[in-house]
Amino acid sequence: MPVIAAAVATPLTAASVACTAALSTSTAVYSRLSGTSSLFTWVDVFGDGKDLTLTLSAVPNGASNMTINQTNNLRLDSATVGGEAQPSVHLALDTADLRNLGGGQRVTFSFALDGVATTVSDLGYTIKDIDGVQALDGLGGAERVYVSEGTGTYNSDWIRGQGTGTNAWRPFTGSPNPEVAPTSAAGNVRVTASGVSAFDLTFVANNSGRALGERPPQNIWIGPLTFTALNPVCTV
Repeated sequence: MPVIAAAVATPLTAASVACTAALSTSTAVYSRLSGTSSLFTWVDVFGDGKDLTLTLSAVPNGASNMTINQTNNLRLDSATVGGEAQPSVHLALDTADLRNLGGGQRVTFSFALDGVATTVSDLGYTIKDIDGVQALDGLGGAERVYVSEGTGTYNSDWIRGQGTGTNAWRPFTGSPNPEVAPTSAAGNVRVTASGVSAFDLTFVANNSGRALGERPPQNIWIGPLTFTALNPVCTV
């Protein structure tokens, strides 16, 4: 009798289509749409005609003592900061008043493949130049940063905290100097995470340690971001 072979599903792993891609924002096309919206794009990332994007959306967070600087916020900056000259997203705040209220901005980073939310792995990036004069809450310097996903490593002589809303990364009360030079990595936090499709990074400031009438801007830089993109048509 004839033998009829059963059809067996196989993963779509044609030689022309990649299943993973190691990517960096330093090689992406960057589009700043406004002071609160921007986009990284990797064209045809897997060889199947689909583009990968990383969208950044910023909104005010917390009190109104700090406002988003619409001119500089979300600009891609390759100047030396955090001890290196790598293309990094500038997050910029203006001081409206000196209340110790932790106002600032929350930036949502969202990954999508061909317009559909997608998960990436092995995410890593550096938050640069966290510094600022000591705030009157006694918890550290002016600039505070926390994230919804990931863990951070840093120089504990300058930075303290766990990167959470209740224990943000911030300048240590005993840091050698309230300000960090652009050529120094002392104010940096290296963040790593895995299996994320989106995350929030919140940047706030408490400026009440400043002299009355002194209202300096507050600035940090994010990047480059590196990660492994995963093609959903492939099975492991």
